[in-house]
Amino acid sequence: MRHFSSKWYEKIHPNGKKFIRTWLQYSNKKDSLFCFCCLLFLTTKTNNFSEISKEFCDWKKLNPIIPEHENNNEHQRCYSDRKILEKNIKEGKTLDSDLQRVISGEMKKRRDILKVIVDAIFVCAKNNLALRGTTEDIGQQNGGIFLSLIELIAIIIL
Repeated sequence: MRHFSSKWYEKIHPNGKKFIRTWLQYSNKKDSLFCFCCLLFLTTKTNNFSEISKEFCDWKKLNPIIPEHENNNEHQRCYSDRKILEKNIKEGKTLDSDLQRVISGEMKKRRDILKVIVDAIFVCAKNNLALRGTTEDIGQQNGGIFLSLIELIAIIIL
């Protein structure tokens, strides 16, 4: 009964240095191997590691296949593309980086607003004051202490 061993994630160079094969992915569910880089970037889908429908699970032939795949020009191009993508993500140079910055700014703004609202509730609770008045509309008279506090804070902030 052959099976996948985690030792295949490591490659030992002739100088003795260990190199982790980050591209190699094992699926417990399918009991098979995939090349993550080739799954993402390969356009021809011709090798054993690049198709989910054609998973690699022939454990007897694993020894020649992994080094063969690793030295394949297509795999090396895909691996390089993955490294470039990782670098761009870290540096914020992706297509949606501007959108991500806008979303982050909006999230910060909403968190700040929520913090002010919670602080207003705590002030009312600490002083044993009712939150609700006779109306629930901001700007109306008899809106209660809580809505008056929120209105005051909104005027100060704007």
